[in-house]
This record gives sequence, structure tokens and C-alpha cells, in this order.
Amino acid sequence: MKLLEQCRANCRKNPQRIVFPDALDIRLLHAANKLQSEGLAQPILIGNPFELRDYASRRGASMPCFSIAYPDQSTLFEQYVDTYMGLGDKEMSRDDARQAMRNPLNYGAMMVRNGQADICIAGNLSTTGEVLRTALKVIGVAEQHRTVSSFFLMTSADGSDVRLFADAGVVPTPTVEQLAEIAMDAAENFEKLTGDTARVAMLSFSTKGSSDHPSARRVREAFELVHRKAPDLIVDGELQFDAAVVPEVAARKTPDSPLQGNSNVMIFPSLDAGNIAYKVAQRLGHYQALGPFLEGLRKPMHDLSRGCSVDDIVDLAVLASCLATR
Repeated sequence: MKLLEQCRANCRKNPQRIVFPDALDIRLLHAANKLQSEGLAQPILIGNPFELRDYASRRGASMPCFSIAYPDQSTLFEQYVDTYMGLGDKEMSRDDARQAMRNPLNYGAMMVRNGQADICIAGNLSTTGEVLRTALKVIGVAEQHRTVSSFFLMTSADGSDVRLFADAGVVPTPTVEQLAEIAMDAAENFEKLTGDTARVAMLSFSTKGSSDHPSARRVREAFELVHRKAPDLIVDGELQFDAAVVPEVAARKTPDSPLQGNSNVMIFPSLDAGNIAYKVAQRLGHYQALGPFLEGLRKPMHDLSRGCSVDDIVDLAVLASCLATR
């Protein structure tokens, strides 16, 4: 059974409450309708219910009995304001905090923080910067974490090959410590989603010291840090891409590698490399790019692309639900 089919089956057993702050979007309404009608999730839309229904009606979209959270009429609004005022900005007035909580992104993230929703998914209208700032401020970084990063799940056209690419959306030039944390988080999430053992390749233009450039040394040091912190993880670095994925090349370049050219989690040395790589795989290799998923947060919040389709929203919601319940 393909990964998405497995996740859909799991979602129907335990549909998650997913809050969508960017609700005034026809794509989002169609996606929410599909999630609810197929029993995949319990969508919660944020906004004025009259405005949402008018918007849907004018565009010919159906709006079944969605749960709608309207900040101005919420009995939890003042409680959320209190929480928001305690998030670090000592100069903030209560009126400023009230205004901030009327922002759908802040309100949706606060619902997840306080347990009124399980997952927040935004970004179909909001920018990545807006989603990240909200996630960091309202939800916060997970315990024993310092880095919030992202990953894409890349699946072949027939679903037989599944790989994880990280980081392709958040950290421009990760430090040694950040690369190590990204690698360990990515491995954990790959295993949660697929049930397969993670085989982590920390990628570079250099293989095992073939270059002593600072960029290659940074990846090498990150690998060594991962190896110390997670000795049971199957990981190697620094590796060129071909040595990470082609057994014949690995046999020549890294004969002692535990990966043997069979990696499934690819850790890129920079945001440039990761972002370019997933788009090359998507456009030329015809892989489906599922994500991006944020990792390293205290509770789940994820960032869609503003160019997403209805199916992209549904797929991300399904996989995010699997991540949250495994």
C-alpha cells in the first residue's frame, strides 16, 4: 500500500482537528470539504462565518457544517490575549495583544498551543516568514531543541521510492549544530511516516575528505556530532550525492560506509542546495514533493506553498496528521 493510502486509512481511525487560518481561499475551502467528507480530518476555519459563507457562495463552493472559529466572538479570546501577553514582549499593551489575537495566524497557533486544535496549517495565503514567526512566538521550539527546520517527502510516480529531503525551506546556512539537529529530526520523522529505518546521508560536494573546504568540513563535523549523539542511527558523511544513492559508486568511493549507496534521508548543506534539489527531483525526475513540513516545534504547525493546489493541501494535512499521531 502506498504511503498516502496508509496515512489516509490511519486518519479515518483518528481524524485530527486541523485549524486553517488562511480560510478565505477557494482552494482551502475545497480541500477542507474533501478532508471532512472523506473523514480524514476535522477542519476548523478561522474567520467571520458570514464572510466565509458569502465568499463560498459567490464562488460556488459548498460549506457543510464546518467548525468556524471567529476570534471576536470566542469565549476563549481574553484567555488567549493573556497567554499572548506572557510570550515575552513586556512592552505590549492589552489592546495591542487583542489586535494581535485577531490575526488568524496567531489565533490558529494559539488554538494548537492551548489544545483546542491538534495541528495548524497555513501558508496558502500567508508568507513563509509570517508562518514561521507565528510558529516560533506562539507555539515555540520543542524542548531540547534549538532549531526549527523543514523537510519534503519525495515520492516516485509509482510510490515505490520514498525519500526525505532536509532542510529545503527554513535555515539558509546551518551551523554544525543545526545540521546535526536537522539530521536527527529528519531521521525520526522519516521513520514515523514510513515505518522504515532511516539511512541518513549528510551531503556535500566532497566525499570523505576529498576536499578540505570549510563547507565540506562543516558537514563532516556535523556527521561526527550526530554519530556521537545518536550512535544507533545509520548515518554517514560527508558524501556526494552519487555516493549516497548509487551502490556501485559507493563501493568505489566509500566501501566502508554503512549506507552502501542506499540512503533514504538526504541532509543538504544549505537551503540553496536543498531547495534546488527537491525542485530538480520534482520537475525532471517526476517525483511528488509532499510538504514542506516544519520540525522542531513544540506542537504541529506547517507551512503550505502559496502556489499549492487543493490536492497539495489535502496531502499535507493527511501526512501531518500521521506525524502528529505516531
